[in-house]
Amino acid sequence: MLDRFLMALTAASTVGDDGGGGNRQGLVAIAGCAAMAVLYVGSLYVPSVVLRLPPPRSINAHYLRRFLWSIVASALAAVACLSLLPVKGRQSLNLNYLLSVFGLCTNHLWQATIYPLLLTALLYLGPLVMAAFDCFTQCAQPYSEAEASGWSVNSLANLVENINTLVSNILAWRNYVVAPVTEEWVFRACMAPVLLCGGFNPLSVVFLCPLFFSLAHIHRYWELVHQEKHDKLTAAVIVGIQLCYTTVFGWYATFLFLRTGHLMAPLVAHVFCNVMGLPALGQAFTAPYGPVVPLSFIAGLGGFVFLLGPASSPTLYMANSSSAACSCWLGYCKWN
Repeated sequence: MLDRFLMALTAASTVGDDGGGGNRQGLVAIAGCAAMAVLYVGSLYVPSVVLRLPPPRSINAHYLRRFLWSIVASALAAVACLSLLPVKGRQSLNLNYLLSVFGLCTNHLWQATIYPLLLTALLYLGPLVMAAFDCFTQCAQPYSEAEASGWSVNSLANLVENINTLVSNILAWRNYVVAPVTEEWVFRACMAPVLLCGGFNPLSVVFLCPLFFSLAHIHRYWELVHQEKHDKLTAAVIVGIQLCYTTVFGWYATFLFLRTGHLMAPLVAHVFCNVMGLPALGQAFTAPYGPVVPLSFIAGLGGFVFLLGPASSPTLYMANSSSAACSCWLGYCKWN
């Protein structure tokens, strides 16, 4: 059944009339991406399952071990990507060109950072407005001069303490640094070029990359049941919800990567979404600020939909600067 699905998808999505060559390229690309996904997830269990290392003595040691192996898996995914891409001759010796294949470009880097960040923030306009109201309400409370001075000093001290706590928090490093960087590297920078060179059109790539990204999170079911001792139904619900929002985010992240040609674009979106979490829609109707917060949610969503195309336009990022005659960024349409 799976073979038939992949063959049908490949036949419908690949370009060219090479008598089946496009189908073979597509299947090789899918197999390569599946191998990268398995490699990335499997690397998390190499120390305990393959190497039979003793359990780490602390939560920090546990995650540091995972960080190391996820970096190793990311490096191997890059090797696999380059081995599957038709990069030949002088291209293979050009470091800047090879880095640009993975979306590591300095050209228009600030646009690739700021525009996707602001675009993503529109989805969280409601929570941001609510947080601003909360802050304003607290600051507007009457204070004596001495209390106001003490509040300012305490606020600054709390800010410094929170930053120190965040920097020393291993989970913060996982959620805001290691996981976004390695996941975007493997599931966007390494997989998207392989699928494009496999003959898949950009729209198909937008939907295919998140499929591997979501399936890579299924291992959470095993962790929830066997390590965190949840019952199977609860674990299935948690993983199901996670698969839904990782798929939706994967569509968006892959879209940004293909449109901008910059890995920074989906990376900043990933980090921002991890910081904000899922939008708390329920709080929009219970917040004591009238209709402002619900309207902010609606306005943010409308602005996101309206600006999604213009804010990600390749002309803003010069994504086709190295291949002006191509209809796709970096000239993948000429590689097959």
